[in-house]
Amino acid sequence: MRKLICLLLCMMLLAVPVLAFDGITSAQSQTVVSTDGSCQVSLTVVLQLNSGSAPAFPLPEDATDISVNLPHAKITKDGGHRSVDLSGLGAGTHTLTFRYTLPHAVAPDAKGALVLTVPLTSGFALPIEQMDFSVELPGIAENRPEFLSTYNPGDPESVMSNFKWENTNIISGTVSQRLPDHESLTMTLAVSRDMFPHVPSGWTMDAVDTLMIAVFALAFVLWLITMRCLPPRRNRRALPTPGLNAGEIPCRLAGQGMDLTLAVLSWAQMGYILIQSDDHGRVLLHKRMDMGNERSDLENKLFRSLFGKRDLADATGYRYAQLCRKASAYRAGASLTYKRSSGNPQAVRLIAVLLGTLGGVSMGIAFADDTAWKVVLSIFLGILGTAAAWQIQSAAKGLFHRYKLPLLIGLGCSLVWFLLGWLAGEWHTGLFVILSQWLTGLATAFGGRRTEGGQQNMAEILGLRSFMRTAKAEELQRILDANPHYFYDLAPYALALNADRAFARRFGNVQLPECPYLTTGMDGHMTVTEFDQLLRDTADTMDALQRRLPLDRLLGR
Repeated sequence: MRKLICLLLCMMLLAVPVLAFDGITSAQSQTVVSTDGSCQVSLTVVLQLNSGSAPAFPLPEDATDISVNLPHAKITKDGGHRSVDLSGLGAGTHTLTFRYTLPHAVAPDAKGALVLTVPLTSGFALPIEQMDFSVELPGIAENRPEFLSTYNPGDPESVMSNFKWENTNIISGTVSQRLPDHESLTMTLAVSRDMFPHVPSGWTMDAVDTLMIAVFALAFVLWLITMRCLPPRRNRRALPTPGLNAGEIPCRLAGQGMDLTLAVLSWAQMGYILIQSDDHGRVLLHKRMDMGNERSDLENKLFRSLFGKRDLADATGYRYAQLCRKASAYRAGASLTYKRSSGNPQAVRLIAVLLGTLGGVSMGIAFADDTAWKVVLSIFLGILGTAAAWQIQSAAKGLFHRYKLPLLIGLGCSLVWFLLGWLAGEWHTGLFVILSQWLTGLATAFGGRRTEGGQQNMAEILGLRSFMRTAKAEELQRILDANPHYFYDLAPYALALNADRAFARRFGNVQLPECPYLTTGMDGHMTVTEFDQLLRDTADTMDALQRRLPLDRLLGR
């Protein structure tokens, strides 16, 4: 009898640890990976509870579409982590099935390579006796999976058996050794883009990206040191700066060369010239009087070159086009506008253009897998990026000038470049190039550091532009009552500032008297909008041949 009692006591003592076990006796994880990089996970666990209530069951923090076979299961989120409340479970054995989606299980790493990350366990507060797992891929695994463990970081695979991954699309294994409480076990696998064509590329800080940032920083530092000036003021005014003709506005506003066509329109408005535009596409300039010392030496020089000893000049002829090109080399008032220590805007622009070159190289590398094609596309897109960057900069500068074609070209280049970046999976590179070139164009639009007089000129010019774009109809009517030719006087300046159409709309349908300096074959009075279109067409006709000169020289015409 004594031996029987001892045997029963031993059996009870051996049974107590088993009966007192709280944890997961077995777990089975099944993961199916889609070509878009998402995963569907089904995790079935057998939970043994003998004392108290179960802690919350943690799930991956980015898990979505979570479901569990518990009535009224409560899913909580604390500090970014999701978990299922199991406090309602009592003592006993419970079989639980958790299903959820990992939307971005496949994602690019810091170098741009795609990596699959599947959390097998997420740190449950109780131990796991045994676990089977399987990960089904949309293709054959080409690389060996790696495992990350909280408690066994050195060799997580040492606790596994039946591990299979070679020549199969299903990676499987069994964790036969007990996983302690709060253990997190994660599988990672380097995968090819061919297996996951729908996964977008992320930002990759590779050598080209690093060089692009360095180039942009160099351009910014150069601008900051040599060209930075105070923000442009706007002294709102209804009249142009005395002594300043419309052709000099590009010089005083942006440090560019003189625009002879705008100067001719101003000279006509001042009474020196009568402009005759006919229906055959010709614009003739009739000299009304000679120019004297009331105008600058540069204006006198160009005026004499325009007419010579004659009283008539053809503004649509080859000689006029050559004179326009010659005039564009003169930066009227540059010494009075900019400080001697001011930097060169072209140097900043050229450095920033390198961003377009590097962006094209980056896209060329991303477009192709073959080395030869990478080289070819990198060269081609690098050249294309250089040209696009320069055009975008020119478009930004053109926001304050009358030529609309550079602005349209710049907008088109921006759209094409972004689409190329998106197709190459390098949309961030395309966007960075576009924004940097627009910013560079705007930063260099007004030239470099200005003198006090240069600041005052810019404030008056921008103030006039602001008035033209915002003037009230009542205000303009009062000016017209005092000066019926007011729009004719301001039209060349409005055209120079790319504000003529907005200025014309401010007048409404006001009928103008006969223009004193521009005649056509049309009879009757015109509205402000009609005259503005006539003046714009006349200026375009006068500029048509000079815009063709570079192409003619290139083709040997």
